[in-house]
Amino acid sequence: MLSNHSVPVGAVLPHVVYDDVAQAVQWLASTFGFREHFRYGDPAAPSGAQLHLGEAWIMLSQSRPGTATPANSGYRTQSLTVFIEDVDAHYERSKFSGARIVEELHETEYGERQYAVVDFAGHHWLFSRHARDVKPEEWGAIVAEPAVLAPQISVMLAVPDGSGAIEFYKRAFDATLLWSLGTGADVVAGLAIHGAPFFLAHEAPPYGTRAPSSAGFTTVRIELFVDDPAAVHSRAVAAGAVERSPVREHTHPTVGPQPIRRMLQGSVTDPFGHIWLIGKFLD
Repeated sequence: MLSNHSVPVGAVLPHVVYDDVAQAVQWLASTFGFREHFRYGDPAAPSGAQLHLGEAWIMLSQSRPGTATPANSGYRTQSLTVFIEDVDAHYERSKFSGARIVEELHETEYGERQYAVVDFAGHHWLFSRHARDVKPEEWGAIVAEPAVLAPQISVMLAVPDGSGAIEFYKRAFDATLLWSLGTGADVVAGLAIHGAPFFLAHEAPPYGTRAPSSAGFTTVRIELFVDDPAAVHSRAVAAGAVERSPVREHTHPTVGPQPIRRMLQGSVTDPFGHIWLIGKFLD
């Protein structure tokens, strides 16, 4: 799927009204930890801005006829929920910054650990983390159509040295270790590359797994889509991967509902024999 740097989110992008966008940028950054992506209009008095907190993206809009902040209108028409992993620390940050907490941090009957806060313009925010998996009917909701959680596919890489592989993927792809089991070479672990999860485990021939470096071949290639393929490719090679092909533009005469026409892509082989295709869709 084609990405757009001006609209980095692909689902819902709320537009939140403020009388002073520059003030809102500063307040949301210092109080909630949002980071500014861009602003437009007069830099000193912007008419709009885009911010994000992790993967949660919002637009800020200058108030104009027909729009108003909750503080000016006397009521609110929506609440914004932002999901963050360490909601406890975020709650303490908001309290320390003097934000008006209107719902203390607690675990709800529907499985969320959350708190509510109102910003300086009267907007209502919920900051939340999934604490339990609870079905709606368990707390009294009437289900009109069951929610189907989207399936995810994550690769499990067989490696000869689990601990060494963890350190390599940190250096090569800026991976983050989420969890691990075992010590030394005999490790099973979960990692993520900027939110993209994958797993690794020490090779176990009795259970049908061997690292490509031990087997002499691989049956799967891993596609890693990033914003700057050339930089990631170079980083992987510097960390010890072997270049298979440099990053260059490829043209594909594909057909289908979401055809791929152009992309950047290069490839490397990691020290354990796994082939990584590092690329980016252009159109």
